[in-house]
Amino acid sequence: MRRLVKSSLLSLFAAGFAGFGSPLESYSADLEVEPVSGICIENSPGLSSYGQGNACNSGCRPVCADPFYYFDVDYLFWSRNSGSATSPIIGGPEALNYGGTGSDFESGVRLKAGAAFENFELQFSWSRIDNWNSTQSGQLVNGISFDSGIGTSFAGANFINGTTGFRSLFAAAEFNPGGGPDETLEDEGLGPVGIFADAAPTFNVQYRSDFNDYEFITKFAPITSRIKFGVGWRHADLDELMSASITGTFRAVDNAVGANGGLSHAALTAANGGNLTLISGAADGFDDETGLLGGVGPDMLNMNERSSTTNSLDGVQFSLDLLLMESDRFLIDSVLKVGAYNNKSTGTFIETYSGIGNDNSVYGRTLTDSSNSVAFVGQVGLGSMYRFNDYVRFRFGWDVIFLSGVALAPEQTTLANTTYTINNDGSLVINGGHVGLEFVY
Repeated sequence: MRRLVKSSLLSLFAAGFAGFGSPLESYSADLEVEPVSGICIENSPGLSSYGQGNACNSGCRPVCADPFYYFDVDYLFWSRNSGSATSPIIGGPEALNYGGTGSDFESGVRLKAGAAFENFELQFSWSRIDNWNSTQSGQLVNGISFDSGIGTSFAGANFINGTTGFRSLFAAAEFNPGGGPDETLEDEGLGPVGIFADAAPTFNVQYRSDFNDYEFITKFAPITSRIKFGVGWRHADLDELMSASITGTFRAVDNAVGANGGLSHAALTAANGGNLTLISGAADGFDDETGLLGGVGPDMLNMNERSSTTNSLDGVQFSLDLLLMESDRFLIDSVLKVGAYNNKSTGTFIETYSGIGNDNSVYGRTLTDSSNSVAFVGQVGLGSMYRFNDYVRFRFGWDVIFLSGVALAPEQTTLANTTYTINNDGSLVINGGHVGLEFVY
């Protein structure tokens, strides 16, 4: 019996000191132990270091795998990358796009609390990152064409069309009902153009994301095990916002007889035109320098489009924790998490066109849609921990989180004169480091 116990304990010591500590052969072959039941390891490196530390340092009891409790506080520095989530705002020599290629590292926090028992562990965690933000602002050199004038009056300028942003304005500028105002008789856009040496348009573009993450998981493994299997619930919130604003001097350059000197109210509001609604101000559209549509021209025009999305993911996830290496003071571990989720997503798309100065007309529209769909979340982490004493540890490591089946703001584009359907097949990668403290009781 004594030989059997000795053999079992030597095997356990060998597993606990893999990668660190003295070779197994250095221990005396005459090691004497008392027969025990359950788990009892004298002066072990923390019961596989997932435990409380040297739990049996005052003599060996029949069972020393008493429950212990821990609380983690981590500082996060994570970045967000959604390289596929790009959408053109304007085309041309100074093309602008929504910056879906990535973001700088932003600060966040993660709190974790858990209780470990002899054969299982309960754990709750919460993480939050606010204000991943990328912005562009400045002034263009060339004007912006709203219609087919890009081939004539606005040749060489920037442009909008049916594949860029501000599609309602493009549809209005191409409006030709076969009776009434014909917008194809002039080339509309923002100066400078031709003889009009206007100040070039200014622009501001923003893309922002916020991320919230809640997890509750039960892990199954003996406290001395180097492997833990877990199953639990996870809730994640991903909120995004994109916006683009361009301001410049409105121009309408005649290309045929009968031009109306601007962009008419009818063209902006017709179902087969801009399909916009007059929000406030005079129902007289936007004028060029002739002032034929009313008021004094030329009008200053602000073009603004804005898309926002919310994703609320709930589902079951599975986890695998691996203790890779440890010593009395130091350990390295890794974690793998995968899960399928229901994603309740909502998207809102807003366009607004406002006259400034000479004009007070404001036209716009708001479109909203929501959907429930299947999403996937996977996570890989590598962490290290240094034990100051039995109660305080220093933590640091790196995390990578992959989300698929989510609605990203830059991908919420809509064709003029159609209803809006949310696009929730986007993907996102979050990655970055963490440093923090763990308190064990």
